[in-house]
Amino acid sequence: MMMQTTRITATLPTEYLTQLKELARENVVPSVNYAVKEAVKAYLDQIKKMKYESLMAEAAEDKDFMKRTLDCANDFSYVDSEVPGEW
Repeated sequence: MMMQTTRITATLPTEYLTQLKELARENVVPSVNYAVKEAVKAYLDQIKKMKYESLMAEAAEDKDFMKRTLDCANDFSYVDSEVPGEW
């Protein structure tokens, strides 16, 4: 799936760029652009995970949420036992 892209100007420490160019020259990464794009994606994924974990920690303190969650898990416990392994 091709994602729309936008060209930007970013400032990086010279040493980072030097290392990225070396990795690209050694074919460890396809290009500097690719490495930067993947690094930004990994960072965004990390931030999303931290936000999710924070929301789940808040939800764990909500008695009504926990009751609904446990009731739902209990309601499906028999059905889940009918399916071997994970699905």
